[in-house]
Amino acid sequence: MNKVKFGKKIVEIKTKKELVKSLFNKVSNQYDLMNDLMSFGLHRLWKKDLIQNIDNSKPSVILDLAGGTGDISERLYKKFKKSTIIIYDLSYEMIKKAKYRFKNKNIFCINGSAELMALPNNCIDLITLSFGLRNFSDIDTSIQECYRVLKYGGKIYCLEFSPSYSKSIKPSYDFYSNKIIPKIGKLIAKNENAYQYLTDSIHNFYHNPELKNIFNKNGFFCYTEKKYLGGIAILNVFSKV
Repeated sequence: MNKVKFGKKIVEIKTKKELVKSLFNKVSNQYDLMNDLMSFGLHRLWKKDLIQNIDNSKPSVILDLAGGTGDISERLYKKFKKSTIIIYDLSYEMIKKAKYRFKNKNIFCINGSAELMALPNNCIDLITLSFGLRNFSDIDTSIQECYRVLKYGGKIYCLEFSPSYSKSIKPSYDFYSNKIIPKIGKLIAKNENAYQYLTDSIHNFYHNPELKNIFNKNGFFCYTEKKYLGGIAILNVFSKV
């Protein structure tokens, strides 16, 4: 059976899926607050920039993959009020937060796996994927699923933390991510191990050239990339060709 990384551990694909699901279910109540604390609020600026980078086409159906509590969908709704937005996430507890957030709006929530999406072929105009890709149990398969559900010419906006950050910030960033973030997780979310995993998952994730190659071999063309804070986070835009 194929093995994948879960932080620093090597586990089976099925095991990673269950571990990730359990982890995000446990931290869902403090997830948004923790994001603010860990990034000093910068994640909000990066997500805002993601939305601003989406061209002014009028997508009929948008998929917010790994949409969590719905902060990206909230921004999408403000820009594309006439679009149908689907929040798709593995964690039921995260999805519950999103459903409460979007009562009576044209936003729908699906609790499910990115590796096997309950969506028909060529039905999605636009996909956003914000800080979720590295948590998928099978990244290749999830990208293939994105290709399957996306219409030809459609784009996926993938915002993700990256180990491809500048060497000038490496000492301070490594200290902060390895020593401070897990302690914040212990104090705020009462779960040090969950946030140790999240930092480990960043350090063990693909460097951006490798990530682009994975998308390319699965039928996507890298439209553009944008780095934030020396490459701590990178926005890649891929088009289905």
